[in-house]
Amino acid sequence: MSVDDRLQALVDADVAAWPQMPGRLLRVLAPGLGTDVEVAAGVQELGDGPLRPGSRFRIASVTKPFVAAATLRLVEQGRLSLNQTVAELLEGPYDELLRTGGYDTDAITLRHLLTHTSGIYDFAADAYGDELTDGFTAQVVKDPARRWTRFEQIRWAVEHGTPYGTPGTVFGYSDTGACLVGEVLERVTGLTMGAALRQLIDYERLGLRTTWQETIEDEPADLPPLSHQYERDMDVAEMDASVDLYGGGGLMSTCGDLARFFRALLRNDVFDRPETLATMTETLADLPRASGTNDETVSDAAMYLFRSDTADVTWWGHDGYWGTTAYTCPTRDVTIVTSHQRSDMPEGFDRMALVADAFMELEGL
Repeated sequence: MSVDDRLQALVDADVAAWPQMPGRLLRVLAPGLGTDVEVAAGVQELGDGPLRPGSRFRIASVTKPFVAAATLRLVEQGRLSLNQTVAELLEGPYDELLRTGGYDTDAITLRHLLTHTSGIYDFAADAYGDELTDGFTAQVVKDPARRWTRFEQIRWAVEHGTPYGTPGTVFGYSDTGACLVGEVLERVTGLTMGAALRQLIDYERLGLRTTWQETIEDEPADLPPLSHQYERDMDVAEMDASVDLYGGGGLMSTCGDLARFFRALLRNDVFDRPETLATMTETLADLPRASGTNDETVSDAAMYLFRSDTADVTWWGHDGYWGTTAYTCPTRDVTIVTSHQRSDMPEGFDRMALVADAFMELEGL
């Protein structure tokens, strides 16, 4: 069986096994083996035609590695320091707001924000549960067309949660922290977050032609078809992009662009100096997990990247809330990106691991 046929069989079987999953995209990039394949199964949207390879989708938290990479580029350029504090970087309304919530902004550093160790409550924390609550996600579902601002989301975190702990002592996955990093990027560069990512990461050089900050940047001229994603039974396209736009998420992309980005990032083709990638991939010591969060990879967390092992090798990447998973194995030069369109499907990395195992076996790696 060819690589293309084997991968197609995997996505066909996955969609058949989970009928509530409208469709699934899968991209495998392994240039050394002559492989750059994208396959699709299922439908573009409920009740519509077949899902097509190359379709675009909201990548949600897979945006975070882009944000961290751009931030570290500014560190390389001497325009930022990882030891700068929130009080210094976000002087004014953001600093004042955080202080009203009990946060010592003189003690929270940029490094803390990039490693989810700031202790700042995640405004989207309720999204991890099986049932919608009265939290942020429930508010989005009630009023999907609402245009949120970054400041409103930070205020939500301050008003609806309490600090996870003292900075540096606890791991608490936080979209709030990532949105604050997005604000830092905009202040330092004078650009929108999307434009800052584009410039600092150098999308053009990496060949990222279908990645942009949704509703903020212009759409590509050759716009790929939309792979519709779902929050339970609600089409995510009905939700204003601002629900996840300012750093914790915000990018629209394709499997192909994500594969190219993650491969370039972990091959150190984004940074000027090798020590920068070493900083980004330095995992935390075992830290206690913040109460009420649902992240199980505390000891494998780095700067908006997670390390995982499958097929007897180490992979680096990130999952996104609406079904996107992107991981690369730099030692074998294999990158796998999947999108399964729903927030309530089983763990994305587990699906990716099945593909990795099958691909490695097929190629004798």
